[in-house]
Amino acid sequence: MISKIFIIAKDGVLCYSKSFFGSGHRDTEIVNFLTSINHVGKTVGLGEIKSLNFSNLNIIYSYDDYNCMYIITADIDDPEEEIRDKLELIKKEFITRYHTQLENWNGKAKKFKDFDRFTESHVFIPPKILLAGEDGVGKSTIMGLFPGETILELDDDMNEIIQKTINSPNFEGISEFILREVNIQDLVGYSKIYKMLLDSADIICLVTNSGAGNLSRTKQLFLELKQKTIKADFYIIANFQDLVNTSFEPEKINESFEIKTFGFSAIRADAKDIIYKVISIILKNSIIDKFENKYNHFI
Repeated sequence: MISKIFIIAKDGVLCYSKSFFGSGHRDTEIVNFLTSINHVGKTVGLGEIKSLNFSNLNIIYSYDDYNCMYIITADIDDPEEEIRDKLELIKKEFITRYHTQLENWNGKAKKFKDFDRFTESHVFIPPKILLAGEDGVGKSTIMGLFPGETILELDDDMNEIIQKTINSPNFEGISEFILREVNIQDLVGYSKIYKMLLDSADIICLVTNSGAGNLSRTKQLFLELKQKTIKADFYIIANFQDLVNTSFEPEKINESFEIKTFGFSAIRADAKDIIYKVISIILKNSIIDKFENKYNHFI
């Protein structure tokens, strides 16, 4: 996913920045590094940097006729050509809107703040959460706890995808996320068919009914699924915790799977509040904190 956008004017002044995840408190240091390394490359005769590839970050550069640098940082697993397409879109729109200011650059960056609306609507890629479990474990019930219309879509291979786009104004830096559901047996048994769905997932929540039989099957399917997954973090939502005589406690499930497990009961009156809290924790752990950690080790 794209995490940061920087537009740096000809004199090294940061005229626009956007952090989609996290606080952006180290942006000044990052900009100084990205500007300096580009300057060194040109000084020693290597020319302008097109991209930097680190172990967990991909940094793409582009330039315009006003000597501005346009930079996107994204996850290393994101296809570089797709990120570059987004970067060129940003550059084209920025020049269209602000060419007069760029021609008469006076070092004042506040005038570019309204560019947020464009980047938020055209560049931000919402995190994708996949609810995977057997039939009858409560995937659709969990989907129904979130507002909005559940949509049945077809991917490029004509596979049905049930999904819902959910606005999340209270989640730090994440304005929305996409929730999808799929039968875990189909996901494993037809992994080639569902490859695009798997590859695009940032988070996979295994939904179980917390009973022994379902947990045993889910664990075996999880071990197979994990081998077919590129980047997704795994969590477990242990549903039906109200069935105290047949359900295993979240701590026991966590110990068996070695995956963070959240106990849940869809019939509770506060089920909606609980699932919102669960998703917010998952997004913080796997999106916001993960990107913050990457940047903390970046420089």
